[in-house]
Amino acid sequence: MTILLVGNPNCGKTTLFNRLTGAKQRVANRPGVTVDVSRRRAKGRDATLIDLPGLYSLHGTGGRDEGIAAEAIHKLCPDLILNIVDASNLSRNLYLTTQLQELGVPMILALNMADECQKKGVGIDPIALGAALHMPALPISARFGTGIPALTQQIKKGGTLPRPLCPGVSGEERYRRIARLPIPKEGQTRVAKAHAADRFLLRPWLGMALFFLIMGAVFALTFDTLGAWLTGGMETLAERCINLAALACSAAPAWLSGLLVDGVLRGLAGVLAFLPQVALLNGLLTLLEDVGYLSRAAFLMDDLLSKIGLNGKAFVPLLLGFGCTVPAILAARCLDDVRERRRVALLLPCLSCSAKLPVYGLLARCFFPAHRGLIVLSLYALGILVGVGVMLITKRIGAKGKDAPFLMELPPYRRPGLPNAWAQIADRTGHFLYRAGTVILLMSVLVWAALHLTPRLVYTGQIHESLAYTLGAQLAPLFAPLGFGTAAAAVALLTGLVAKEAVVATLMLFYGTEAALMGAFTPGAAYCFLVFVLLYPPCFATLATLQREFRDLRFTLGVVLLQILIAYGAANLILLFR
Repeated sequence: MTILLVGNPNCGKTTLFNRLTGAKQRVANRPGVTVDVSRRRAKGRDATLIDLPGLYSLHGTGGRDEGIAAEAIHKLCPDLILNIVDASNLSRNLYLTTQLQELGVPMILALNMADECQKKGVGIDPIALGAALHMPALPISARFGTGIPALTQQIKKGGTLPRPLCPGVSGEERYRRIARLPIPKEGQTRVAKAHAADRFLLRPWLGMALFFLIMGAVFALTFDTLGAWLTGGMETLAERCINLAALACSAAPAWLSGLLVDGVLRGLAGVLAFLPQVALLNGLLTLLEDVGYLSRAAFLMDDLLSKIGLNGKAFVPLLLGFGCTVPAILAARCLDDVRERRRVALLLPCLSCSAKLPVYGLLARCFFPAHRGLIVLSLYALGILVGVGVMLITKRIGAKGKDAPFLMELPPYRRPGLPNAWAQIADRTGHFLYRAGTVILLMSVLVWAALHLTPRLVYTGQIHESLAYTLGAQLAPLFAPLGFGTAAAAVALLTGLVAKEAVVATLMLFYGTEAALMGAFTPGAAYCFLVFVLLYPPCFATLATLQREFRDLRFTLGVVLLQILIAYGAANLILLFR
């Protein structure tokens, strides 16, 4: 049995998908978060649920994500359509419902957020509404699980084949017929009066000041206080494990002991020490999302983004870019114009993805212990400023198109959902651990082997005779003008093209201890190195995603060349003012 989950953006569709399947799809109260078709088996049932991007109309008049949803609805042959609607805004959500009724597919109507309607004293009669629409209508709360058992039972029974409410009529006529349905009148559902907090958070200058203040507090908590304490604890634990492993391997051959202790454990420990900071940053951002604040930030950013030729929709992929560039590029599908998507793709590599956090954390702790949070915040700010510069240049070069309107419904303020926060933390932590256990582990072993094999593949205990040192020494002169012309830095940057976390693993394999690392860089050179890591080309996974999305090899290679030039130029400028 194939079931399509269809609904408007921000109706809780993906939350319901996660609850019915046990999936961990990203949930956020902004349009543009779900941008592709997701399939998953339902829990305890032989059925496949398909989660589509949100759309307002089957005509797919919005961004590419809406086009993907509309095309999937027309091409797939589902056994059942589960239409999720926001019960607090039925007059708008039911427009899509009337179009779905004309497809000739059995349907069930899920009245989501019914708990919010009940709190506001808004009465919805699901039986009367279902009878008027000729389909089962069930009140649910996907967020809290209310009504899910009844919905599951109805799915087992199947939906009904609805009679079209508005066969072949105009949009205006559809709305007139929807108004005659037994639903609360407009204005009774959503609170018309703005929330008191929005009087401050949505003011242009005050709102922006509060935004930067809130983000500053997030970074301080992540890198200077709680995050620093947790990272210190992880490092102490990792060092004890390494010492115990070294003791256990003392009788083993030198090469085997070195491979296990230095190649595997020490390489991984340098990365895993920053796991608490990655988890903490993602958790705090998820809580801000659940409260409803980040949607307000997108609204605020619309005016700012318009100055560089984008609109508030671009805030979604840009925000995701601080987590991982790959889903951020995919999220750019919510933009209507392919030129806008390309420009966002040019901006995203300038932003600090979470994979760069271990590099920032290591060098900031070694060279700027009293100002760790400030140093990391400066890198994030620099990435944003460079990205803005790229946008301003491409805005002048690119052809001027018609500005796309930015329409957004601000969600109500809600208490943060801890289960969702924990799910997002677990997802990002699991992703981080997976990379540590696969890509970074493999890179650590390869770098260790390259550090202990000569170009003739003979084992050596002298790093300066090794294959890695020979390769790094050939590349080091390229980085000498930037202050970090060492073999270790060159090899670390190469491995960072596979995964940015591998930069830390490589440096620790070369130097062994943080004290040795501190002797290899000056503070100014360390900051220039951080700037280069911030801005040089993204990992291979990101480049592969760029190529799949745009199918233009020249554009992908152009991004690589542009990032090399930007990184080199920015590091040179930093060197001049250090």
